[in-house]
Parts: sequence; C-alpha cells; structure tokens
Amino acid sequence: MTFQEKYYDSHDGLKLYYRQYGTGDQDKTPLLCLHGLTRNSRDFDRFARHFAKGRRVYSLDIRGRGQSAYDPDYGNYQIPVYAQDVLTFLTHEKLDRVIPVGTSMGGLISMTIGAIKPDVLAGIILNDIGPDIDPKGIERISAFVGNGITLDSWQQAINGVKVINGSMFPDYDAEDWDRFARSTFREKQDGTIAPDYDQAIGTAIRESAENAVPVDLWPLFTSLAPIPILTLRGENSDILAAETLDRMGREHPRFTALTVPNRAHTPDLTEDISLRAINDFISAL
Repeated sequence: MTFQEKYYDSHDGLKLYYRQYGTGDQDKTPLLCLHGLTRNSRDFDRFARHFAKGRRVYSLDIRGRGQSAYDPDYGNYQIPVYAQDVLTFLTHEKLDRVIPVGTSMGGLISMTIGAIKPDVLAGIILNDIGPDIDPKGIERISAFVGNGITLDSWQQAINGVKVINGSMFPDYDAEDWDRFARSTFREKQDGTIAPDYDQAIGTAIRESAENAVPVDLWPLFTSLAPIPILTLRGENSDILAAETLDRMGREHPRFTALTVPNRAHTPDLTEDISLRAINDFISAL
C-alpha cells in the first residue's frame, strides 16, 4: 500500500504536508493520524498501511515538523493553532467526518477539535494522553526538546534512541530501532543527522512553562461526552497515569480503555492488542 504526498496552505499561509494512504471505501469514515510533540507523519506508516486496506487514512505533519513549513513566529507552536490547521485541512480535503488518532500532543489537538466542532468527529482515539499530564513525563520531555543536537551518522542516531528509550520498548529489535531513529531524525545536506522538527519548538515550550497559568482540562474532556472515545495507555507511561485513565472512564459515558503491555509513552498502535482494540472500536462506530 503506497501513499500520496500532498500539501495544503494553513490559514496563515504556511505550506503543510500530509500523506494519504489508499482511496478506501468512501462510505467508511477516514482515519486522521496526528502525531506527538516532536514527531511527524512517518510514525503512523505501518498503522496507516494496515487500515488503508479498507478506508482512507490521512497522516499529517503538524507545522514545524517533518516536511511541513517551520513557523517564523514560534509563539504559534501551541494547541489552538494546531487545531485550526487541522480544521483547515478538513476543509481542504472536503472531509465532513473523521476519526482522529491522536498520539500525545495529537490527542490534545483531537480533544480541542472535538470541543470546537464535535460534529466532524465520529469518534476519538487517544494514544497515551488525557486531561491530566504526569509532571514526571513533562520533565523528561522538556529535557531534550530543542536541544539542538547534531549527530555524525545514522548509526549514532540509532544507538542514541536505543539508549534513551530502551526501557520503554523492551521488545524492540534492530529493525524497530532503525525505524524509530529514521522517524525521529532527518539527514541534512552536509550529511549530519538532526531532529526532524523546528528547534524553536523547545523555546516555545520553555517560555510557555515559565508563564503558564494552570489549566484544568477536565471540563474540555467531559464536553466530549457525545463522542465515543478509545484511549490506549502504555503500562509504564510517565505521561498518562493509571489513575487518570480510570477517572476518564468514570467521567465519560462512551469510553473504552486499553493498557498496552511492554510500552511506556507511547504505544506504537501496531501491537496486536492495539490493532484489535482499534479495529473493534472503529467497526462499532
């Protein structure tokens, strides 16, 4: 299953990239894949190929990541702007109903869209994210975002992601780590290897943290009550606590939860247990 590479223009004029996998059954609601903070559309490649056998699957590079344009104003690297970008994409593709598959930051974008325009979402799949974000995970992520690291070779990149993430994905083999590295980094014109996102995102995160006013996301989550939600949690996640997942189930009337073993932040979504749960969820919508 191959994919088409496409672009659209954001509301403020940035050229943004996305992939379309397959043409699928036009009667089936498309899946819309939204990645995490420093990730990109490549994270969903195997997932998209799996589901594109029966329906269209779109995978976006959020502004500042992958092949999407970097924003000259790093102050725009925030959830409300990303949500507007996704709504602009839906208009561009003439999609009036989708099922977002949101990993981490992508899940926050999905919830925001659900609050702004609930009718466009047939359901929501959240990957290791919820209304409460564990401070331990925020501290871990903040330590490396925007650190400007440059590596000399792909092997160095592979070794690096394995050292940092090895305990989170204990069953990964050499092929998995190679794929992880190549979804995380890009090769620059001079042959060096660098993270595949705008380093100014780190600046935006740090400034937001310094000026942050605590925001309670539970009202946002409970406003999604009419929309069925499936949430997957890595059993060792330092972002989505088990207690938060339990509360989500109590607060939402159409909620399904799955804990994925041998995963931290985040599940790949291609684990057998994840694929079965996602297939059951979208088939029931």
